[in-house]
Amino acid sequence: MSILVSGCTDIGRLRRSNEDSYGIYPNLHLYVVADGMGGHVAGEVASRLAVEAIRSSFAATLKNGGSVSASQRLIQSIQEANEQIIRTSHEDTRLVGMGTTVVTVLMDKDTAHIAHAGDSRVYMLRNQEIKQLTQDHSLLNEYLQRGLLTLEKTEDYPYKHIITRALGSHPVVEVDLQTIDLLPGDCFLLCTDGLTNMLVQEEIRTTLIAMDNDLEKGCHRLIDQANAKGGEDNITAVLIQWTP
Repeated sequence: MSILVSGCTDIGRLRRSNEDSYGIYPNLHLYVVADGMGGHVAGEVASRLAVEAIRSSFAATLKNGGSVSASQRLIQSIQEANEQIIRTSHEDTRLVGMGTTVVTVLMDKDTAHIAHAGDSRVYMLRNQEIKQLTQDHSLLNEYLQRGLLTLEKTEDYPYKHIITRALGSHPVVEVDLQTIDLLPGDCFLLCTDGLTNMLVQEEIRTTLIAMDNDLEKGCHRLIDQANAKGGEDNITAVLIQWTP
């Protein structure tokens, strides 16, 4: 199995700090992106803590062995990260209320496990067609799914940034999980909403096709485009490409 990967993050044009974090762990075949919430200090701490906690927890499950599947170990790692964020926020009053979104991809032989909570996303480019694999855990998306809001009215919706699920919000976080059977050349994009709020899906698809297997170029190009459209938030992108 051959995996190419690249990632980058940028503060954007309007923010004073970067509350996004990402982790690339080739030895674990694990990739993580998190978007922190809670202000300058708390948001940065939450996202960084989530990424590191998921890595360390997942690495520990590999050492312990057992019959638990890779996908269940991934969910367990996210749950433990959630518990650690809550514990840390209780220990430091400056961090009360902190939280973070998280998206993860675990490459497992010829499959990919995708787990997430929040509105950071995973896209898959396959045969030059793009598909959003995750569903945003946001009030806006819930209203869209229920037919209470139309796409035409989303720009004026006053609560579009309210997240309905995130690490740090509740003692137990519900994690969405799906498993994808891989095909040669499949490319996955993990990203925060600083990217997806600036670029539509077709713009992302065009950029990924144009990168011509140069994943570092693709990451930087996506961030440059988001900044060119205003860069209203921190922007993070991680690209993974699989070949057997």
